Amino acid sequence: MGYTQRLQSAHLQSSPLLPEDRTKVKDYLLLSVLACFCPVWPINIVGFVYSIMSKNSLEQGNLDGAVRLGRVAKMLSMVSLVGGTVIIIACIVNLASECPKSDL
Repeated sequence: MGYTQRLQSAHLQSSPLLPEDRTKVKDYLLLSVLACFCPVWPINIVGFVYSIMSKNSLEQGNLDGAVRLGRVAKMLSMVSLVGGTVIIIACIVNLASECPKSDL
């Protein structure tokens, strides 16, 4: 085995965590669908699109692309969920502060 083949095999063994089994790749489709109910629509729609793209990449056999797109979908969905929760809490606090105490 030549020097370059050893380097390539060492590089393949130390590559980022790519699952060997296709079933272990997550596309976070459920998370992105749940995030679509939060009031941060531009972000969660893009997360949903990335999730679908991750699923399509997995079906085409592109594991690296599926993992990468899945991570982006997860990040965008989490940002959407956190942002939506902050917006909902801010609306509740705002409505509660404007409401007279006798109406409660």
